[in-house]
Amino acid sequence: MKKKKIQRYTILSLLIFYISVSCAKKDDDDKASSTTSYTAASTSCKSSTTTPTVSESDVMSLPSGVQSQLVGHYAPTKYIKVADYNIHVFGTDNVSNWMMVHTHEMARNLVGSLLSNVDRQKFNDHNIFVITDNDSTIGTTPGQRNTGSAKYTVMNQVLVCATAVDTIRPNDAAVYRAWDTPIHEFGHSIHEALDILDTFIALEAANNTNYDENLKNEYFAWAIENWFDANLDGSCGSSTMQGFESGYLATKFSTNNIWKASCLGRP
Repeated sequence: MKKKKIQRYTILSLLIFYISVSCAKKDDDDKASSTTSYTAASTSCKSSTTTPTVSESDVMSLPSGVQSQLVGHYAPTKYIKVADYNIHVFGTDNVSNWMMVHTHEMARNLVGSLLSNVDRQKFNDHNIFVITDNDSTIGTTPGQRNTGSAKYTVMNQVLVCATAVDTIRPNDAAVYRAWDTPIHEFGHSIHEALDILDTFIALEAANNTNYDENLKNEYFAWAIENWFDANLDGSCGSSTMQGFESGYLATKFSTNNIWKASCLGRP
């Protein structure tokens, strides 16, 4: 009996030691990233949008067994697969085939821009849900219909290439949005899948003179919006952000011919 107690104590001690070392390493990584001197990256943007690799005829009815996230919360009727990375794009009844095609292209290009194959593989079986104002909200905030996590992304078609009001802020004036909302939410999915949010927050806290602790969880997603010219104002990459931000993103994403979204043909 005494021997078993000693064995259990030894295993418990080793487990506590492992957790302590892992946490300390994470803290050290964050600290190292915040003190690393990142210089502005040299980047180039696509001069025009590219023809999608799929067409509206590729959008199909929902196959059985492919939805692995938010089952019972959303009941999509449309489907298209990003075959390169096994990403599943779902659409509810009122989502257009145009939106399905262009969401496919967004996911394919953002994930494809990641430099590391290991990082790209983290999106295997990722679920993207394209919804409208007619569909259920997501999360605990009233009116929320856009979010991003490691396993799924939710985006509201109403806020893409249109003048509209986000239902999370129903009293705001309607404003024109290009691709800022989908790219922003997929940016959240990227930092969650890659587990780099704490690192980026530490970098912002150390280098951004206007850093706001209340907004810390948004800085990476905003940077991704800028990197990929989500507002379609003709600028992308390093020209849209502080040097330390583009320098860091250049360690994760390709800097050559950065992909550009499109609003052409939006029904």
